[in-house]
Amino acid sequence: MVTLRCTQVVRERLHLPKDLPEPPPSTCALGDWYVHLVRFGRSEFAVATSERSLLTVLLVARGLRTGLAPSLRAAVGSLLVALGVARELVAREITAMEPTAFGRTTNRRVLGSMNDLAFQASIHIGQGDDLLTISRHLAETPMSAIGAKRGDLGYPIDIVREIFVTTNLQ
Repeated sequence: MVTLRCTQVVRERLHLPKDLPEPPPSTCALGDWYVHLVRFGRSEFAVATSERSLLTVLLVARGLRTGLAPSLRAAVGSLLVALGVARELVAREITAMEPTAFGRTTNRRVLGSMNDLAFQASIHIGQGDDLLTISRHLAETPMSAIGAKRGDLGYPIDIVREIFVTTNLQ
């Protein structure tokens, strides 16, 4: 099961109730996913970021109301394969991302990181990169929010590799 923690803009777009109850924690390896809408020029995208690793994918916002969960699973699966995660682990993670629960955002660290990652994505969009290529670049972006110690920088790709190596050993 995966919990999608949506910003107010996304909750309104999805027509979720204002008094959304607190969902259970995610059972997938990458944890809860935070979702926000951003606009780059005339195009609107959903930015989805894993709370545990800050791994980020971009989704076209059109059709978000009916296709958010399947689009997220497909984008995460493609990105994990592109990052070199074993296909059987990718399949396990995508399967673990069903069913989907929705909740409010609770982690400011993730929201702040999403703003930085969205800015980085806007640069790549301007260069004409496709969404998977942009997500791969974002996975290699140094982030202070996942550094080992205060002031250190961590990389989403390293956290993902650590998560899936640990998962593979169990």
